[in-house]
Amino acid sequence: MTSKNYTLELVKHGFKVFPLVPNTKRPIKDQSYLTASNDPQTVAKWFDDLPQANLGLELASKSLVVVDIDNHNSASIRDTILKLAEYGYDLPAETYIEQTPSGGLHFFYTGTVPVKRITNFIPNVDLLADFTVIAPSSINGDAYRSITDQYNYTKIRPAPLWLIQAMQERKPVYTDKANNKPITSKNWTGKKLDEIVTGTNAGDRNNWLTRQVGWLVRTGADPKTVYTIAQQINRDYITPPLPDNEVNTIFKSILKREVQKYDR
Repeated sequence: MTSKNYTLELVKHGFKVFPLVPNTKRPIKDQSYLTASNDPQTVAKWFDDLPQANLGLELASKSLVVVDIDNHNSASIRDTILKLAEYGYDLPAETYIEQTPSGGLHFFYTGTVPVKRITNFIPNVDLLADFTVIAPSSINGDAYRSITDQYNYTKIRPAPLWLIQAMQERKPVYTDKANNKPITSKNWTGKKLDEIVTGTNAGDRNNWLTRQVGWLVRTGADPKTVYTIAQQINRDYITPPLPDNEVNTIFKSILKREVQKYDR
């Protein structure tokens, strides 16, 4: 199916589109998602005038939200998805998904949200509710392509709760997995402190302390401060406490890993 025929098929289902300069993500002159159209004659003329045009999809009129996972930095797609899961940001896969020319992924969901775009929601992840580039657009010979139903935008599932909440709050939203309720970043620190004070016992001590030290390092606190708190956590909230050499190993490992991220 040619770009023109495919685009007209989308238009037939009410989707609004707009043309992009061939081989780019840039709208052609005087066009943007604000001028997107689902008028067949208008759209057909765009492709008659510029047959190799790439394709932009306006999202809001169809209440679409896209989780855009980039593949541009050192973190792999899998690492980024795992990081999302670590924060309670599940990505239901039973929905329409496209792969980008760089190997990134676009997860499409339905949901009405007031915020139109959050860039760098977490590293390598943008949340889009205004527009996105879609298949069969191509960049330098590599095309956007469907990895689920072949270009079937009618099989898009409702957005997970955290995604709707995030696009309303303009800030990260974490999930209290025990109660399956969203909690905003305002009280996330409180939840982490509660988790620390609750503590842990034999069986999960190393992994548990690793998680807490990792979080402390990522707050940006001075390493000496982190180490002091890590020792206190081990002494007061782990039963029985880990040997000092194991605490030292955990601290050095986490610190080295975080420093390497910024040195790349």
